[in-house]
Amino acid sequence: MPSASCSPCVPAQRRLDVLATKPGEQSGLTLLEAVIAMALFFVAVLAFAGVAVTASKGAAASKRLTMATTLAQDKLEQVRSAGYDPAATPETTEAYGTIPGFDVYQRIVRMETGRPVPGLQTATVTVWWSDDRHSVTVATILAP
Repeated sequence: MPSASCSPCVPAQRRLDVLATKPGEQSGLTLLEAVIAMALFFVAVLAFAGVAVTASKGAAASKRLTMATTLAQDKLEQVRSAGYDPAATPETTEAYGTIPGFDVYQRIVRMETGRPVPGLQTATVTVWWSDDRHSVTVATILAP
């Protein structure tokens, strides 16, 4: 004889009776429970959205910093390849909108002869962006 706990052996009507509620009992969620569950869900969604926005802003700032650093290093390589020049212009500025393809950046090159010691020259490149709120600076020392 089959076991009584065997679900396929129990007639379909009896299985439905087990699932049905008895008179006076309630099943499901009350309106208050549903509203609370929805509120918790929306709080979690809003928290996730805030994290996503912060991460997006961080990625954009990182991209701008990387581009500014690349622009500064490229210019510093140009200065290095030109070599030591005691007659070099002390300061040159590539204003916003004048660096092709990089309108939101400004680049300033400063040449200081006799620094850190006589006979040497310090070249400093500073790249600004976001209306001069952020900058990156790189420097090198040139010898004759």
